[in-house]
Amino acid sequence: MAETLPAPEDRGTLVVADRALTRIARAAAGAVEGSVRTSRPRAGLGQAVDTVLNRAYPTAACTRAGNRVRLDVQVAARWPTPAPALADRVRTSVVAELSRLAAVVVDACDVTVAEYVRQAPDMRRVQ
Repeated sequence: MAETLPAPEDRGTLVVADRALTRIARAAAGAVEGSVRTSRPRAGLGQAVDTVLNRAYPTAACTRAGNRVRLDVQVAARWPTPAPALADRVRTSVVAELSRLAAVVVDACDVTVAEYVRQAPDMRRVQ
């Protein structure tokens, strides 16, 4: 005999952890054209600071109250991507993904282009 299920609103709740929200935000920010995922520290004094702070881009931090979220996102940009345009695209992507995947309301999403990365030219071998 087939078992009938209760209505979806009566089945329970879904709680998404804050860490999951930051991971979704980082993934969405890193997928935007013009942003660069960095995992290696810079040389010199910057390397020491980055090592201590464990800084790799994109980063995200969230403050949550129920299903409402405020985010602070930092990205690295590929030179010469304009920072305001990149920040708008990152904000749009992060808000859309969090709404879609975690069903949260994003009250604010502050995006900072923290640094520019110059991409190494594509080196080709002549044979």
